[in-house]
Amino acid sequence: MERLLALFALTAVCAAQAAAIHGAVVENQTGRPLARTLVVASPIAGTAGGAKSARTNGYGAFAFDDLPAGAFLVSAARKGFAGIQYGQKQWKSAGLPVILEDNQRTEIEIRLPRLGAIAGRVLDENDVGMPDHDIVVYRVAKPPVLVAKAPSDDRGIYRIGGLEPGAYLVRTAAKMLEEGGYLPTFYHDVGTVDQARTLEVTLDEQVDDIAIRPTPGRLFQVAGAATCPQMRDTVITMTLVSDMGKETANAEGQAGKFQFQPQAPGRYELNLHGSGGSIPCYGYQEFEVDRDLTDIHISGTPMPLVRIQLADSRGATVDWRQVQMTARRKELSGSGARQKIDLSSDTLRLAPGRWEFAIEPSPAFYASHFLANGNPAADRADGWNEDAIVSGAGYNTLRFVLSNSPGSVHGMVTLGTQTAAGAPVFLESSGIDPARRFREPYMVRADTHGQYQFTGLAPGEYRLLATFEYQSPGAAEFDRAGALRIKIEETRDLQQDLSLFVAR
Repeated sequence: MERLLALFALTAVCAAQAAAIHGAVVENQTGRPLARTLVVASPIAGTAGGAKSARTNGYGAFAFDDLPAGAFLVSAARKGFAGIQYGQKQWKSAGLPVILEDNQRTEIEIRLPRLGAIAGRVLDENDVGMPDHDIVVYRVAKPPVLVAKAPSDDRGIYRIGGLEPGAYLVRTAAKMLEEGGYLPTFYHDVGTVDQARTLEVTLDEQVDDIAIRPTPGRLFQVAGAATCPQMRDTVITMTLVSDMGKETANAEGQAGKFQFQPQAPGRYELNLHGSGGSIPCYGYQEFEVDRDLTDIHISGTPMPLVRIQLADSRGATVDWRQVQMTARRKELSGSGARQKIDLSSDTLRLAPGRWEFAIEPSPAFYASHFLANGNPAADRADGWNEDAIVSGAGYNTLRFVLSNSPGSVHGMVTLGTQTAAGAPVFLESSGIDPARRFREPYMVRADTHGQYQFTGLAPGEYRLLATFEYQSPGAAEFDRAGALRIKIEETRDLQQDLSLFVAR
């Protein structure tokens, strides 16, 4: 608390003379200098100039000279280590700004902790190590998110590093041997996610002695034929997707025969992608594996067309330049990478399957309704709009309705009698399911005078929190901090001052 009060007692003003930030980056546990580390100094709103970056020298030292007076966030990153902002209280806290007066030189030190790891053995029924058996690590989520995969060595020993702090699941992959098959098995020797034991990974630590004994069991064949009609010289790649990951195989020969490694029972998706010919082709199927499936047939088509409609609440067309649209695949293995959509044309092509769509209009609008092939979304449209099925049959139509009456909120962040320059301010849409939030919590940094503002907001219930304790708080952190509940209304600019939350 005293440090924050002292920090905010300094007032950032326009630069007249150069200031400087010098410092060193060291390994957290040993204090040894870390050479070739990337360091970035980013000004907060109200400070002149842009971001500056530098690499530390052989002694771990860096220097930013000729800086204007103001407030800067300083961060450091190096492979194998957790990225850190100067002044973080703990992992995933927000960094404190370095505030410079005219002609002032400030010395700082940044300590980088190593990322965590999980290590153990893959054992048979007699506790003998099993070589070359793949271990898969997932971050706990619904569905689990695949993070890393590595084989056990000749003694069945494995180690997977580079893990951020958090809760993880560890599982052996399915494997077929001459003597029989082994089902995917989670630590502590169970077959399903809800029975699996989670592992807590922390920085600078390794979770040791995680032994897994794969369960013997029946695996099933998954094979068939894939074609792209009337498309010559096409190379066809097949992707098999489950709730625990993906596997690829090529379709061989004119008949397009494909075969995957033997699979455990469960629900699967199959994606076809044909390339190399004059026109790419795509296909999609869903099925259940509860027996050998060796006669699957999937036929590809050109990528389906999707028509995009943008209209205001009166039905008039909205200029596409006012909008940024984003899409991502919704697969059994989880959500795919985000893809920005070019709206300069009112049609686009997407691979068949399940998709989610979100829209970011200019601050003059907010998304009020979403319809996929005529079916309205069940909830607010200003988040991810889920499970719009894109098929190869005719046009797929997506319609966003935008209102030109968004709300906003602004105010000042204080700590005691001082304004909190550079304080992170978070805004959470409490009226939307967390899984559907597009870019939340929203975050802005208060400027050098402690002022913050959020614009272009959809009407509804929100929570506000100003704190350095977190970089991206979840619902539990908003609860613990007693975040302020507010209601955003159309066209209204809400004035709401905030007190900086400091954990005690």
